[in-house]
Amino acid sequence: MGEPNHVITPGEAGTLAGLFRERVKRSPGMVAYKQYDPSASEWVSRNWQQVGAQVARWQSALQKEALSPGDRVAVMLRNCQEWVIFDQACLGLGLITVPLYTDDRPDNIAYILKDAGAKLLLLGGRQQWKRLQEVRERLDTVNRIITLQPVDPAEFPEDKRLRCLDEWAPEGDHELVTREVDPDALATVVYTSGTTGRSKGVMLTHQNILQNAYAAQQCAPMGGEDLFLSFLPLSHTLERTGGCY
Repeated sequence: MGEPNHVITPGEAGTLAGLFRERVKRSPGMVAYKQYDPSASEWVSRNWQQVGAQVARWQSALQKEALSPGDRVAVMLRNCQEWVIFDQACLGLGLITVPLYTDDRPDNIAYILKDAGAKLLLLGGRQQWKRLQEVRERLDTVNRIITLQPVDPAEFPEDKRLRCLDEWAPEGDHELVTREVDPDALATVVYTSGTTGRSKGVMLTHQNILQNAYAAQQCAPMGGEDLFLSFLPLSHTLERTGGCY
């Protein structure tokens, strides 16, 4: 098991953003995430300090949007570091993350975005944007759409909300922001599968998730040297709580 100071209690963290900030502070040089890079055919690692810098970069871009604490923002990506970075950037600004499944029906995605009142949406790239074309006019609460990969504007109808990540959030030195948020405040809205009707939003607070994650830590000897395989979708609360937080 890792050193005692590697275990962060809910009281020390306060919120999920506080948990992340404390982790960066306590173990900046330790490996945070490993992700396979198909273009280089190798695994690439980032330590906590590097991840913190990326979270700050995304926060700088988010702060230029017309967003206020309590606003909902949605993410529809396969498991990747960017999923986690986006989530942590939003939580640090007091925003509420709404995760979406990449293989969900476009009709249900449009319903969730409208029901949640999501103002910003993060996508992977061309394939996901193509699937959403049939419901694009129904995404009327969404003011900004970010894609990890560039989308050829000649292939789709013009949409001024669409921006590629590298253009939207340029690299640079930025300060990590952790706004003061009530631990009992809403952190995320996770929608059910909708197998028996319309999807329903489950409202989870910072303390809900922090207590679950801490309880899991007490059930098994887990430490900073252990490696977790991110297997379930991060849109699923179990993966997000047990494998991330």
